[in-house]
Amino acid sequence: MANILLSRGILHHPNIYKHVKEYIKANDRVLVVAFSFFESQFLNEKSYQEFYSKGGEYYEKMIDTFSVFKIAENQIEWLNYYQDNHDTAVKKIKQADIIYFPGGAPDLMMKRIKEFDIKEALESHHGLFIGSSAGSMIQFKQYHISPDGEYHKFSYEEGLNLLSGFFVEVHYRRRNKQKSSMRKVHRAYQHDIYAIPDDGAIIADQKTVKCIGSARKIYDQKGICRGKRL
Repeated sequence: MANILLSRGILHHPNIYKHVKEYIKANDRVLVVAFSFFESQFLNEKSYQEFYSKGGEYYEKMIDTFSVFKIAENQIEWLNYYQDNHDTAVKKIKQADIIYFPGGAPDLMMKRIKEFDIKEALESHHGLFIGSSAGSMIQFKQYHISPDGEYHKFSYEEGLNLLSGFFVEVHYRRRNKQKSSMRKVHRAYQHDIYAIPDDGAIIADQKTVKCIGSARKIYDQKGICRGKRL
């Protein structure tokens, strides 16, 4: 199992592609878990389907992204909040080689995963996990949310038991609230903390963590890494 962590859906960008291409094969089957939407984002099922179904903005984005890896449209499945249920979700998870978690609302994505009772099925998957923003955060047994436009206070949340022992700060822009959150997390856990700006990525594979592009380790177990700017 390996985990690719992003802040934006930039798998197909040249600087990311050259590092992740060894993990993504042309015959892989992809499952996009479309559970990360905010409740205010879609007024009804129709608007949800227009976004995530064929011809929709996010649907076409995923098709374009994986086409760079020679993965065809018919190899990409969707876990649809309105059309799937526990049984169909588990079946799709078992058939997939790659599980993709989109960005959006991490806490609501976990709420819907629990609603479908598929947390264990996801944690038992032995293929590749890819996440963007919220989709990176929920791959951790415990993750933190830094205050931003959607979330007004710091919090710790329960994620999937796929990664542990370090934390990530997604969409890192050196904002004071992000720095404060990382200090708080490090004081509590003394774990490594990695920053992932929008043009960076991290690959966690066999207990090693590889930083790509602008992603970097900000804290190690002892404190701020020497030579690393907050």
